[in-house]
Amino acid sequence: MKQPSFSYLGKAKDLSPLRSMITISGNSEVLIENCRQVNECNDIRCSVVASGYLIDVWGAELSLSSFSNGSVAVNGKIQSLNIEKRGRKESI
Repeated sequence: MKQPSFSYLGKAKDLSPLRSMITISGNSEVLIENCRQVNECNDIRCSVVASGYLIDVWGAELSLSSFSNGSVAVNGKIQSLNIEKRGRKESI
């Protein structure tokens, strides 16, 4: 009888603390966890870097209401999100 084998390699990746979670609450709030940097925030666009991704929140009357513990909340009339993988820059 063959004994079952367990592999934890794939599971460890899922628990990586470097990942980011995005929570959308209706069309009025987006919470982005593990945020590293706020690039820009104006009335129509908020751009942040989280876990190697550039995340753009588009809408109207946008504002940042919170930046604590590596999380940022974007409030306003949310219209769309754009998520783009950022490449790693090599050090010289």
